[in-house]
Amino acid sequence: MQERDSIIVWLYHTKYFRLLRRYGYVHYISKRMKYAILYCNHEQTELTMSQLSKMKFVKAVDLSHMQEIRTTYEKGKSKAEAKDEIYN
Repeated sequence: MQERDSIIVWLYHTKYFRLLRRYGYVHYISKRMKYAILYCNHEQTELTMSQLSKMKFVKAVDLSHMQEIRTTYEKGKSKAEAKDEIYN
């Protein structure tokens, strides 16, 4: 399984959002907020970001911090532990 990075592309207008398909998988487009979330391979992230930032309809390009967020969670506390914390 390939590692993929999420790129946030801020747009001046969403008229040319179909051109973003050349650079990766377009996951989401917000027409009101004028941004798109794009997934690309990890090896090509820097190249893709530099190419996107040169386009005239792109305002800014940011790397998403979703990879840095921990998505595995600890098991919840038992009821006995929760009562001990309340009374202590």
